[in-house]
Amino acid sequence: MFGKKTVPTQPQAEVKPKFEPYDIHVMPPKFQKYLAVKKRGLGRFILVLVIIFLVLGGLAFGAFYYLMPMQKAPVQLPKLNLNQAPPVNLNQNLNLANANQNVNANLNENVNANANQNVNANENVNVNANENVNLNENTNLNLNAAPPVALNYASSVDSDNDQLTDEEEDLYGTEKRKPDTDEDGYIDGQELINLFNPKAAGASFLATSGLVNQYTNPIFNYEILHPSAWLARPTDQSLSEVIFQSTTGEYIEVLVQDNPDKLDLVQWYLKQSPLADLNQLKRQVTKQGYDELISPDQLTHYLVDKNNPDKVYVLSYNIGNKTRVNFLTTFQTMLASFKLTIPATPETPTNANLNTNLNQPLGT
Repeated sequence: MFGKKTVPTQPQAEVKPKFEPYDIHVMPPKFQKYLAVKKRGLGRFILVLVIIFLVLGGLAFGAFYYLMPMQKAPVQLPKLNLNQAPPVNLNQNLNLANANQNVNANLNENVNANANQNVNANENVNVNANENVNLNENTNLNLNAAPPVALNYASSVDSDNDQLTDEEEDLYGTEKRKPDTDEDGYIDGQELINLFNPKAAGASFLATSGLVNQYTNPIFNYEILHPSAWLARPTDQSLSEVIFQSTTGEYIEVLVQDNPDKLDLVQWYLKQSPLADLNQLKRQVTKQGYDELISPDQLTHYLVDKNNPDKVYVLSYNIGNKTRVNFLTTFQTMLASFKLTIPATPETPTNANLNTNLNQPLGT
């Protein structure tokens, strides 16, 4: 111990107790250098932990990235559908209800307002129309001297120039070569128009000559003379239209038309023919006192009784397509003979009449 040199002893292998029945064998130290393992390497341990952490983090992030779209899709889509659909439907229904209420209210008010204004407008128009028609009527009365309209027809042959065509001479039995058959100083045509017998001198009337017949309309209360050889033929049972037929296809017609508003003859004519040129019409008064309107071709005459203007009597001469006509003087004769008949109304005697008759001396 003091000064003695001690010889280090080699470490002996630790002797471990043996456990039965197992044997533990330890690798000899000479082989441990090949394992390249350091028992005390702390850095290497930390590196392993970091690697493990990164691997686990990558797996977790991958799982999160994969699972998140699947979780959001079912959650967001139902919310969007539920939130959008109900508000849209509710808003539309409310707006439509309000629109209907407002439109109905406005329409009712506007219709009432327009109706009142239209009534006033119509009233004013009617007044103006009546005034205008009256003005036109007065103007037309002053235009009787208008130039005559060119006619598209002419009288047929008149051999003796007595205003009766040869066809009419045969119809009445007068002389074709003698203008004054009865030699009373009046030509045959003028005697007919003035309702005298052209075959008998003196005051011999046409109505009793046998040359003509008288037609009486019991419904419309008129009388007219027509050649005895012609037939008077009503078109129906109403007797509103009667045709007097000749043997040449020409005929003269009497037509009765209503005038319920009792308009003036010119006003009534304009109502039937609004586009007519009144300057081409001729207005006059007949010998019987009837108001007469003559068409431009002079083949239609409109007659009205001013005391009973509810009917208009239309006398027309239908020549068809003829340009040479045979019965112009006969037409004038029938116009001159036309007469309205008022049905007789029995008078009811009054007390005044009875007293007068009682007090009147006999024989007076």
